[in-house]
Amino acid sequence: MNHQIRYLAPVVSGAPMPVLGGASFGQLAAGLEPWYPARPITLVLGAAPGGGADILARTLIEDLARALGQAISIEYQPGASGNIGAARVARAKCDGYTLLLSTRAATLHKTMYPHMDYDFARDLRPVALLATMPVAVIMGNHVAANSLADAIALTRFNSGRYVCASVGMGTTNHVLSEILKTSAGMRSLHVPYQSAVAALNDVVAGLIDFFFTPLSAALPYIKAGRVRAMAVTSRLRVAEIPDIPTIEEAGFAEAGADDWYAILVPTGTPPHVIARLNRCVNHILMDESLRARLARLGYMAPR
Repeated sequence: MNHQIRYLAPVVSGAPMPVLGGASFGQLAAGLEPWYPARPITLVLGAAPGGGADILARTLIEDLARALGQAISIEYQPGASGNIGAARVARAKCDGYTLLLSTRAATLHKTMYPHMDYDFARDLRPVALLATMPVAVIMGNHVAANSLADAIALTRFNSGRYVCASVGMGTTNHVLSEILKTSAGMRSLHVPYQSAVAALNDVVAGLIDFFFTPLSAALPYIKAGRVRAMAVTSRLRVAEIPDIPTIEEAGFAEAGADDWYAILVPTGTPPHVIARLNRCVNHILMDESLRARLARLGYMAPR
């Protein structure tokens, strides 16, 4: 089932009407829109509520709605590692009113999901980078290990006993877990989940041993001591959890990479619409208070 949440842009009393830039009444009567946006916008997420994309969208969307002067609704289309949502936007009208919040995972669709009836590079156009974020490698408190190296050694000596979760086949966290298995000899059974929250709760319950997860989803659990973080996949340590080593410091540099979050639109969207969206996104990301809020959640906004 799809879910929608709407965020309303504030109405400023006495605000001037947009300048029509020479548009005639004939153009308006013909249905042409001389400015953008002229009506509410839908932001599609190819993920379930509670994960990295959702937390980021909820953090940014009120500021973006205010900058654009229109309401924005979040539409959840989870499945196929973000490709269900990406395909939905790729088939949408090229008018700037259906946007995609995508992650790195959707770019692997031809490898992981060759049956998908769209082409990421052909059918979608980038608008703006929103943030990057590392993957957190966590384990349950029930696991008898004190480090990532200890955990990998446990799996080697107990092949088939330990379970490692991700938020879907072909997601960034799944790919990094497979790289770690190949490079370090980690032996565990992979179990894909559709949401980070469900996987985290199963780690807490002792049903899952390890989880490669978007950091933002795991941070509250890590800080509360409900799970243990073994490493983050970024090049530098994360300020919110400074005692957690990078995966390179842990001795497994091959599995290091950040995930990214970006807005895309269907190919064919008018250049002035893409430019307007780009300006508004970059404008809100210049706000230092918003950047600090993102950092507290585990994201790094671009400069």
